[in-house]
Amino acid sequence: MPNDYPHQAPPTAPSPYRGPGQHGTTPGPYIPGPYIPSPYIPGPCNAPGPYGMNPQFTPAPPLSMPSSLRAARTTTYVMVGLALLAAVAVGVTEGARGAGAAFGGNIFGVVLLVLACFYGRAGRGLRVTSIVIASVQILLGLSGTMRGNIGGPIALVGAVVMVVLLSQASTGAWFRRPRTPGA
Repeated sequence: MPNDYPHQAPPTAPSPYRGPGQHGTTPGPYIPGPYIPSPYIPGPCNAPGPYGMNPQFTPAPPLSMPSSLRAARTTTYVMVGLALLAAVAVGVTEGARGAGAAFGGNIFGVVLLVLACFYGRAGRGLRVTSIVIASVQILLGLSGTMRGNIGGPIALVGAVVMVVLLSQASTGAWFRRPRTPGA
């Protein structure tokens, strides 16, 4: 039975260079192993090669804070500054109780001001915390506006702008960027 069909050549082991059963000299027996990708072939002027971008060189994360996040930080500073000025103006005309009521609706604005100081180096937990606190600030601003408090509309508009700016995709990319330890 070793050679039932003499007109056919005996089968050979599959070769990595030829299909199974093809004859010829091979460098050795076929040994299956892990897939080894072909080397990266760059395009001209460091452009993507014929098979896409080099996997070793992924696009760099943003190095500067996006404009939407800078605007959110500035909005926080302006919101708290205007609330403080309104509280001082009401305090001069109505006394300490009126000043406390004018600034009381913006108390979470002060917390947002402290959080805004860390936007340059903190992670995505700070973004979520800022959005939640700004949402609570919206409720306090609505309450103050309904009572006729001068600080209510300042808190309301500032907090709505904060939620919109912090919810943008560029802001999310900034907080998800990889950071070096200790930076």
